[in-house]
Amino acid sequence: FAIKQRSTMVDNLWKSLNISRESCELFASYNAKFDVVAVCHEARSLDLAPNEQISISFMVAGHRVAGSETFSLGSICHLRSCQLDGVIIVKVWASFGAPDTLPASEKRPLGETRIPLSYLAKQCDGSLYHTWVNLECAGLNDSVASTGMLPAETAEAFAQAMSSGPRQLFQPKVCLSICRSEDLSPDGQILWTATVPRKTKIACWGPLLRSQQQHELMCRAQYLQGSQIRNGQDGPQRLVNLKAQADEQAREIEALQEQLQSPHSQSHSSTVPTSAQDLDALLKGERYREKPSMSILEETTHRQIIEAMSLAENVEAGAARRGSAAEAMKEVEYRRNQQKQLQEELEICQADLSKIGDEANNKIEAANVRIRALRREREEAQRAVEERKAANQRLEASIQEVEDEKAQLRDQKEALIRIVEDLHSSVTKAGLPAATNIDRASIDSITGFKLP
Repeated sequence: FAIKQRSTMVDNLWKSLNISRESCELFASYNAKFDVVAVCHEARSLDLAPNEQISISFMVAGHRVAGSETFSLGSICHLRSCQLDGVIIVKVWASFGAPDTLPASEKRPLGETRIPLSYLAKQCDGSLYHTWVNLECAGLNDSVASTGMLPAETAEAFAQAMSSGPRQLFQPKVCLSICRSEDLSPDGQILWTATVPRKTKIACWGPLLRSQQQHELMCRAQYLQGSQIRNGQDGPQRLVNLKAQADEQAREIEALQEQLQSPHSQSHSSTVPTSAQDLDALLKGERYREKPSMSILEETTHRQIIEAMSLAENVEAGAARRGSAAEAMKEVEYRRNQQKQLQEELEICQADLSKIGDEANNKIEAANVRIRALRREREEAQRAVEERKAANQRLEASIQEVEDEKAQLRDQKEALIRIVEDLHSSVTKAGLPAATNIDRASIDSITGFKLP
């Protein structure tokens, strides 16, 4: 019953923190302690003086021993004995000289951010991978932290900092990676490559996708900023062009006025206007209303022509701007379609490459099997040849033994024949009766016997 009551209390605590049991399994149980590694890859938009160097400090809020050690960009910091309700405080410092050899009093804080581990467990799949986070003013949360900030407020502030990181290009920000110590690569770095096991890819897919989305959004924001800067640089040039057009029109008007005041029109000098205001005033008079002179008609026509030309130029300028915008949109759409086609071609090439690789691997495997079979056949043939050689050697030895035995028998036969001949001669000389035909036949059979 006590164990069940304790489990119920832990579940209620998770619910109060808005954390599920499954998400807490990323960092074991709620009360368990684990080690965390953190690294700052890059920092941007910081207020730095010339020759100032950047350093980063990581510490867990509430630890008895606060971390005073600072790390350079790209260095890994190990945080021991962290708990799920802990908050990692990341601070950025500026200093003249080597940060490792300077005391904290000679370092200037540039900004900080607070990362609740419970938010990482629930919303970030337990880790951050090359993620941009905006920095707050250094020391802003010290007074609030002394009274104890609610986890929900810390989580909301961190979510806002992570969401606005790729959007606000000129806001101070840092690129962070945070994970458990056991998730480090074999060489001790926070780096996920394409050669990692499939299980690791599935576990790290969420942080990797979030980092890719952030960087894509940042690239779009930088592109829009560059477009605005280029448009802002074209504005002064337009003003210069418009001013030049206005000066040219003023010179044309002055030239026309000089022509109207020439000797050819001296007879009408008292009645010819010298400006548009004088022309309007004269047109309202009775003399010109009844019978206007040729000079007044020419001036009126000239003014209408100028107004028409100005209107046409304005219309042309507006059409040119609209045409430029339309062309830009068409170019953007064309580039997007081209990028989409290239992406499709890349996917097709990758699929073909994978297919060719599989076919090559299958052929290599078949060749290896054939090579192994040929090697076995060669070894068996070599063993058969060795056996035949040994059998031939044994047969040659047997033949030699038979030849030796044959030579011995031949010698024995010859010796026996000599003995029989000597015995026959002795019997004949002694005057003993001659041997019978049967005895002689047996002797002849011995003497006529031939060995093979």
